[in-house]
Amino acid sequence: MEKDNFLGRWLSGDISEEEKKEFENSKDHLAYKDILKGVEKFERPVFDVEKGLENQKEFNQTFKDSSENKVIKLRPWWYAAAAAIVILFGLRTIFFSTTEIYTKMAETKIWTLPDNSLVTLNADSSIEYNKKTFAEDRIIELNGEAFFDVEKGSSFTVKTKNGDITVLGTEFNVYSRDKHIEVHCFEGKVQVSNSKETVILTPGKAIKSNAEGSLDSNEVKGSKPSWMQGKSTFDQVTLQQLIQELERQYDINITTNDIDVNRLFSGFFVHNDLDKALKTCFEPMNISYVFNNQKNISLKNK
Repeated sequence: MEKDNFLGRWLSGDISEEEKKEFENSKDHLAYKDILKGVEKFERPVFDVEKGLENQKEFNQTFKDSSENKVIKLRPWWYAAAAAIVILFGLRTIFFSTTEIYTKMAETKIWTLPDNSLVTLNADSSIEYNKKTFAEDRIIELNGEAFFDVEKGSSFTVKTKNGDITVLGTEFNVYSRDKHIEVHCFEGKVQVSNSKETVILTPGKAIKSNAEGSLDSNEVKGSKPSWMQGKSTFDQVTLQQLIQELERQYDINITTNDIDVNRLFSGFFVHNDLDKALKTCFEPMNISYVFNNQKNISLKNK
């Protein structure tokens, strides 16, 4: 059986019953059937063979190649289709290996990583990692706030725009928004690095960046972040940071008007009662609030 001639006739259905039976019993039949299964999803181009041959002859008469011995083969359409399958599969592998998990306003989410580490995302936060390489490098990018319960193993790194956190197996919380980073260590050891310094935290210790970008030490209270227990706590944060967190947890918009948003606040608010949260935050600061509608609130000094 001359495969070059036979394959073309088989694809076009121009073979005898005897040839068809002989081919179906051959070892090549299954391989060619697998190729066709993939390429059947592509639209077959419609060729005018006679017209194409005439055009090719005319082209050959006028074309002069500097390489006299160069041979150009015109491959059948299914060769191109099969090649396209390989290319598309390769592109899918390259571009679709990134996993991104995010939360909306007033939403939290628990996510299991490929190594069985757990990430709990606070409202309006996201993580991103490469699922193909995560088992080897255990690198994850964070935007916002999340609590990590890391399985022991190789180095585990959380990258943020304000610094990197590296651990071997521990429980810790990372807050990274705007130019501010705050890390609380609940178990194990945590290394925090930014452009200015590197600090190692042990259980019960925390750091937060100051206005100059340096990392100030602090103490951790409790066995888990307060936001995982239904309230947000603050220690000497600006009113602007407080308002932004209220907006995230309740999916609201707060208009500050002439309020000084650089004033400092220490305290907390609960996540399940908006009116109580507003009173807790603003009454001690002599600030009143008015509901313009269900989602919009205005502030003013008393």
